[in-house]
Amino acid sequence: MRAKTFHRATQSGAALLIGLILLLIMTVLGLSASNVSIMQERMAGNVTQNNIAFQRAEETLREIEQRVAELAEGGSGGLGVIPTWGTGGAPGMDLLVNDCSMSAPTSWDWNNAGTIPWRIAPTTGREYLIVDLSDYVEAGLTFASACRPVSEVGMGNAGEYYLIVARGASPAGDSEAIVQSIFYWPQ
Repeated sequence: MRAKTFHRATQSGAALLIGLILLLIMTVLGLSASNVSIMQERMAGNVTQNNIAFQRAEETLREIEQRVAELAEGGSGGLGVIPTWGTGGAPGMDLLVNDCSMSAPTSWDWNNAGTIPWRIAPTTGREYLIVDLSDYVEAGLTFASACRPVSEVGMGNAGEYYLIVARGASPAGDSEAIVQSIFYWPQ
């Protein structure tokens, strides 16, 4: 019996090279899949944080609306003095006569909370703004806007409109939501 002898010249290492290329491809695919999973987890976390911030802002908005209803029905409401639209009752309020969005005051910097007259809601402890959209008379003319329809102006005790803005933040503090409502309470 004769033993087989291998010659170096007949082995080129192709199997090793193909194996290394396949291993490299599988590694790249594995890393890509893990990166996609991490990104999706972060996005889901951000959506959750945004939803929590929105729900907190909405909760504060509903609390203030309920307190305004209590106030309109003769209770205390716990809100103190509510500034009136167009009278300068709060910094920049005199600039807001034509605007229902709280975007007009140049004295307010939405990135600097110290320039905005935020109040703290009694129950939720979160920030809010409120303005009484009472009849506004300038130069003897009754003023109305999209915030305060013309049909309601000058009709006595037809009701009151309030602009309410509430702010909520996520537990981590990395997400914030601001919601607004024009609240009408018939009298």
